[in-house]
Amino acid sequence: MRKLTLTLLGMFTFALLSFVSTDVEADDQTVRVWFSHIEAENEAMRDIASDFSDETGVDVEIISRRSIFDAPNDLANNAETANRPDIVFMQAPDIGRMVYSDLLKPLDVSDYEDRYASVATEAFYYDGQHYGVGYSVDTSGLVYNKDLIAEEDLPKTWDEFFEKAEDLTTHTPCGAIDVYGARLNPRDMWFNYPLMESFGAYYFGRTPDGSYNPYDIGLDNQGMLEYVDFMRDLMDLGLTLDNPNQSESHISSNFANGRLAMMLYGLWNASVYQSRDIDYGIAPLPGKTEEQPSEALTTVQGFVVNEFTRNEEGTLSFLEYLLEDENQQTLIEAGNREERKTGERNPANLSVMNSDYVQKDDILSSLSELNAHAQPFPNVPEGPIWYNHAPTILQTIFYDDANAEEKLEELTDAIRADVAVMGETYEHIEIPWYVHLLAALGVFSLVGTVVFFRRRRRVSIKAGNPPKWRTTLFAWLFLSPFFILLGIFYVFPIGHNVFLSLTDYSGVNLRDYGLIGFENYRTIFTTGITGLLSMTIWTFFFAFSVIFLSFIMGSLVAVILDKFDMRIAKIYRLVFILPWVIPAIITLLMWRGLLETDGGFVNQLLQLMRLPKIPWLTHPVWARVSSILVMTWFSFPYYMIVAFGMLKSIPKESYEAAEMDGANSVQVFRYITLPWLFKALIPVLIMGFIMQFNQFGVYILTEGGPTTGSLGEPGATDLLITFVFNLAFNTHRYALAAAYSVIIFILVGVFAVLSMVVARKRMEV
Repeated sequence: MRKLTLTLLGMFTFALLSFVSTDVEADDQTVRVWFSHIEAENEAMRDIASDFSDETGVDVEIISRRSIFDAPNDLANNAETANRPDIVFMQAPDIGRMVYSDLLKPLDVSDYEDRYASVATEAFYYDGQHYGVGYSVDTSGLVYNKDLIAEEDLPKTWDEFFEKAEDLTTHTPCGAIDVYGARLNPRDMWFNYPLMESFGAYYFGRTPDGSYNPYDIGLDNQGMLEYVDFMRDLMDLGLTLDNPNQSESHISSNFANGRLAMMLYGLWNASVYQSRDIDYGIAPLPGKTEEQPSEALTTVQGFVVNEFTRNEEGTLSFLEYLLEDENQQTLIEAGNREERKTGERNPANLSVMNSDYVQKDDILSSLSELNAHAQPFPNVPEGPIWYNHAPTILQTIFYDDANAEEKLEELTDAIRADVAVMGETYEHIEIPWYVHLLAALGVFSLVGTVVFFRRRRRVSIKAGNPPKWRTTLFAWLFLSPFFILLGIFYVFPIGHNVFLSLTDYSGVNLRDYGLIGFENYRTIFTTGITGLLSMTIWTFFFAFSVIFLSFIMGSLVAVILDKFDMRIAKIYRLVFILPWVIPAIITLLMWRGLLETDGGFVNQLLQLMRLPKIPWLTHPVWARVSSILVMTWFSFPYYMIVAFGMLKSIPKESYEAAEMDGANSVQVFRYITLPWLFKALIPVLIMGFIMQFNQFGVYILTEGGPTTGSLGEPGATDLLITFVFNLAFNTHRYALAAAYSVIIFILVGVFAVLSMVVARKRMEV
């Protein structure tokens, strides 16, 4: 009893100390800065912070970050916590939804405007106020190979660009293109956008005060139709990517291999070009006229201030100190790896742009010149919508020969519909506190009742020897860490996900969301019912097919290896297990390249055998077949290893009886080996099915495509889990994605319970 008392006292003391330490931390006046993924840049920032602390006495903590893309959601989750950041390094396109959720503090930038490029402050201007100052301008331009085209010969207009692209394109004796003058991605809306603008197309129109109007969409006008016709001509000339599964990485690869003269791109792969000894440069984009280059879409990265900063005076003071010219110079040099001058950071500060560090380097000076010819990506909450939808429509237009006018109208209608959805508001449901209490008591009562009756039914208490209460108490105390961890890492996330599915939580409603009832489920089972049914059927079929083929193939290979010489079998087992142990993302990207329609190794083999090419990833049926086969290739080694061990447990008498009856090897495998292995592996197969049901690797292979219908509908290979991912991370409809997740949870749970019941009955037979 004494030990129990000491244990409980220790737990209480630990909880008290935790509370006290949290309370002290909440009163901490340290200015916290979420900054970069480049550690050299973080170290430079820490030196700046140290100098500031010496001058002012205000402590500043610099926190390294994994990725700038995580900043919006991480800020939303931590803005009011004890460890909240005060200054956040963030992309300007994300500020619209942050401001909409009241997470950013408006700033007076009048002291900075004349010291920074206009794009640095324009990008952070939203709804009549500034919310940040740019530090690095992540832009693109005309990247060119100096060995293939001289700087003085660079085109100034779009007409000159495509004329030179044709002139610089060379062919091999057999007619294949050897060197491309230029190469574009027809599905792209980012790097090609300046070209679209030159024809008169545009994404969002502007109101008289200069703000974006998300209902004014110029992607179905006459200019866009002319752009489509022009791009189709380029496809006939071979100046575009060959199939929709290729991307800008293929264009960059051509450039790195010296097979491309010009491309509309940035310097994100500059280190690769340097390693290949490519003498490259970057210049402003061509324009409609020589005097006016086109403006590239640009993402400006800069500093914003948390609305809930604990130390507003110290935070604003450090931000002002940070934005001084000499400190910006220090950071830019660190971000560009000092004398390596990689071009990873393109300064927005005018003094840094004009410094010797930048101007005496051809690449850095050319990059800074692009700042004058850059337009910020829309920072309104609706900004990403058109970019998410456009590649799908452009793929059907350019690669499926769909009617351009009809598809572009579908695109604009879908964008307007999504904009309208983002603007929808729901009346929140207020639930009194006593209802929560009664619900919690009801859950505890239900759990307690179930536990009581199960214990009463299954555990027989011996007469005269009842369990002591102290023994029971100690048992529960020893089990309590397990139950606590189970509750934190399993029960709570499930419950929280169910709660979110009943709210209006979204990318534009990150803080003030509330309960709206079953509205998300109503959406799924009304307007989304067709997509839900098709995805559910395909998901079950996919998971069943992969497990069935993996089990059959794994068992067959195990039987074959079991008959080999032991040493040879070990070698082959090692070879076959490699697909299972190699990181999935590497092999999936490898298979994606192997299965390309044009140039893929699989189709090259088919052509050598005088067989036609197969659109493995571009035709809906073949894409599904490819997904099943690739995932089977991943999975069967595991079942091979398990089956190999299980073969020893099969009674030899069964084989001897079959041999006496004259059964051949196929019949023995079919009627003896497989049934024995299946019965032994039922729990493993059930778990494998659940894993394949939630198999995300398909998204890496096919990205959910190809398309099968209208925008917003699932792609041919979209599993339930991949569709949820797209909803959550591409369209930011978090509550709707949570509702889909609850449905997936119920489907998997019901399947698992039924499977275990059936398996148990079969085991008892």
